[in-house]
Amino acid sequence: MPRYVNLKNTGQAQVRCASKRHKGLLKTTIYFVIWILFVAAGIDARADVFEGAAVGGFMGLVLGDDIDDVAAGVVVGAGVGAVSGSMKKKEAEKRAQQQRAQEQKQLQQQTATAQKAASDQQAQEQALIRAVGEDNYRGLLALVDCEHQRAEALANAGAASSNSNHQLASLWLKALIANDLKQQDRTAVLYPQLVSADADIDTEQQASLETDKVLMDVRQERRARGIACKF
Repeated sequence: MPRYVNLKNTGQAQVRCASKRHKGLLKTTIYFVIWILFVAAGIDARADVFEGAAVGGFMGLVLGDDIDDVAAGVVVGAGVGAVSGSMKKKEAEKRAQQQRAQEQKQLQQQTATAQKAASDQQAQEQALIRAVGEDNYRGLLALVDCEHQRAEALANAGAASSNSNHQLASLWLKALIANDLKQQDRTAVLYPQLVSADADIDTEQQASLETDKVLMDVRQERRARGIACKF
């Protein structure tokens, strides 16, 4: 039997009974408010809601005189937890957006750099083709790939050009091919021709040295690309 039935003052009993009903209703209200905040806060913020509610409820127990204070503490605490959780979620989304924006910016920069490099390479290739002729340029690439016959054919095509610079480039390419193949009989013919055709070459020895220098670069390119010539 409830203790308040034994009270002499029935008025006090009614007050206690009403207070009990008030506490039960208020308790239900508290749970309902927490549930509303729980749903409104979202999945990522729910832990913060309950943590805030627990802290708020404890503060109400410590500082309040009855359930009203507890209710106030729970509602306020749950609200704080919901706001805190929502803020954390927004901050995480903001950081994710910033990260995506930064990655996108880096990708754009890398793409721009790659495009510029490709453009520069293409410009350099076109400049070389204009300087030595396309046949001689392709012939040099064939020489790097150890395709000596193809390189020789392209050098002959370059020699047929009406451009004197292209004709000179063809002569140098033939000297490179002969030197790479160690065809001394051919280089003995080509070096004097280079002395006559190139104003910067005074002796056959100088022609041989210049050919050796370029051929060293050709062989270094082969090693870098893993190409091995079979003579």
